[in-house]
Order: sequence, then C-alpha cells, then structure tokens
Amino acid sequence: MASVSKGIWSNFAKRSPSLAVKSKALQKALLSPSLPNGPVSLKQRSSKMRYTSPIGLDEIYPLAYQLLEKQSESIYKEVEQIEKQISESKDKEQLQQLHKQQEELLVQAELNNPEVIYNANYHTKSLDRTQPVYRHFLSEKWRSYSRMLTMQRLETLAVIPDSLPTLDPQVEVNLKFPHNNVERVIEPGTVLSSNVTQKPPSLEIVEFKESVDDKYTVLVVDLDTPDVENDSFKTTLQWGLKDVVLSNTDPIIDAKKLIQNPEWEFVEYLPPTPEKNTGKHRLAVWVFRQDDKQNLKAAPQGLERDSFDIRSFVAKNNLTPIGAHVWRSIWDRNTENVRSLYGLPKGRIFSRFRSGE
Repeated sequence: MASVSKGIWSNFAKRSPSLAVKSKALQKALLSPSLPNGPVSLKQRSSKMRYTSPIGLDEIYPLAYQLLEKQSESIYKEVEQIEKQISESKDKEQLQQLHKQQEELLVQAELNNPEVIYNANYHTKSLDRTQPVYRHFLSEKWRSYSRMLTMQRLETLAVIPDSLPTLDPQVEVNLKFPHNNVERVIEPGTVLSSNVTQKPPSLEIVEFKESVDDKYTVLVVDLDTPDVENDSFKTTLQWGLKDVVLSNTDPIIDAKKLIQNPEWEFVEYLPPTPEKNTGKHRLAVWVFRQDDKQNLKAAPQGLERDSFDIRSFVAKNNLTPIGAHVWRSIWDRNTENVRSLYGLPKGRIFSRFRSGE
C-alpha cells in the first residue's frame, strides 16, 4: 500500500498542532489511499468492509498529496517574507495590508490539507479559531446557511427596519438559555416560554477575523411593548452590555463571566413578560463591535428603559451593528410568576373592541 511522504504538513515546528487530526489511527486511515476503514461517509460497518478504493488511487493519491504539499511549502515561504516585512514596517496602513495578505496566504497554505478539511467538517465545535484556515471554513459554512436564515428572520419579522434600518452581518451570534440543565442553540425567530427566558441568555459571538480582546456592545430590545397613550407600540430595553471583551479563544458571554465583570452590564436583564392578548413580542439582540479606544458614551442614568430609542443610542455612541439575533415571546400561564420574581407589577389584560362601543 502506497503512503504519502512527510513534508510541511507533518512539520509542526512553526505550524499549530491543531491543524492535524488528533487520533493517530484516524490520521493513518485518512492519509492512506486505499482507505482501510472505508470512507467516513459510510456509516454501516458492513458497507465499510465491502468498500474497495478505485483502481489506480494507490498510485495517484500520493502524487496528488505531494503536489499540494509542495504548493503549501512555497506559500509558507511567502508568509515568512511577509512576516519579515511586518517586523520592519512602522507604517500603520502598510501593516494592515501586510496582515491581510498574511491571513489570506495562511488560508491558502492549508486549504487543501486533508487533515484540516476533515477537522473542519467533523469537529466544528472544537476547531482552533486562532487558525485563519479554520475561520475560513467556519465563515463559508455560516454564509451558506445560518447567515441567510438569520437575515430572512430579521426581515420577515420586520426587526429590520423596526429597530435598526439595515445590517451587514460580520459575525455569527449564537444564543442559548440555561433551563433545567439543558442548553440548545436557539434558532432565530423561535417562540420561547417565559420559563425558559426568565434568566439571562448566554451569547457566543463568532468572529471570522483575527480577534484578540475586541470590545462589544450588546442590546436586547422588546419591539412590541404596548403604548396605550399613543395607541401604538414602543421599544423596551431588556438588557444592555458594554465594553465586553472577547476573542477567538474566548467568545462566550455567560453568567459566570458577568459575575467576574459586573461593569459590563449597564442595564440589568429584564425577562420578557408580554401582557395577555398582546400577541407575540419580538426580542431583538443587536451586537456592535467597539473601537479599541472607544467606551460607551451614553450615561446609563440618561436611558429611558421603557421607551428606549435604539437608533438614537446607536448614533450617539457611533456604533455599527455587526450581528443580530431574534426570538419571540408570548403570554403564558407562567408569565405572572416571572413578573412576581422580578418585582414587576401585575400584567394588564388587553381586549379588542369596536370603535364607538
């Protein structure tokens, strides 16, 4: 049985070990042309045992692997040259351009590596996001489905433009609620019970660029609070976070982190408690990336939580949205219990009547 030769993809002196498949047995099977254990796509053991590789693959596979590996070696030589330029340059614009080129080359160098491809497809949750090639694969997967789904829900539910006029998503926003020790990622637009949402959610902000201690602002708003005086609806600020520091290796906002960093929460979490007969309320989650030296300007004391003007707040703080999420909430039999838990007044009951009656 032919085997691939050892080259740059087997050398981890300057490459991260996370670019390799951890299991030696799986690695051996993955790099063997005849696939002794059968393709990963075959699930049944009997199908794997009957599998035979195509004629000539034993000869072609090592040659193809060597060709791609040599191409990778030449790309890494370009990376070394750029690294030298980066160390010598003091021009900010030039440095930004060089870092961008470096990132693109690091992606190209590993894009055809079988071990990297396997990890990207079968170990998505444990990928090393410090590696540009893994961020590339995550971005491609996100753009092929989740990004479009999120935008479809935001626009169909009129979160855009009822809260902010538009969004060019740059990050993936994953939302979970801790409930009965069971957590699942919430699909945008899902209707959740008051029991599930009575505690603050955890948020994962997935960056597809290099991220080291980036700062974020997060706003959660209810777009469907009844405004009886004006016979309309108003926006309520349910939760406000500022100056949140995250990175590729630490992208989660959860209760534990908020306890450690209480200054992040400028408006405490208020669970959605829709009043009876007010329909489904849209709870929009907006994520903004702050500049390196930027701190939130708007004083919390000046905020009108019950009549929150999100557009004015965003403009005042010069914030640009980079991601969003949405879930929905409706009155249920547990809503009054949640109101009582947070010291809120008893909810009103709305009814429909004809004009003039």
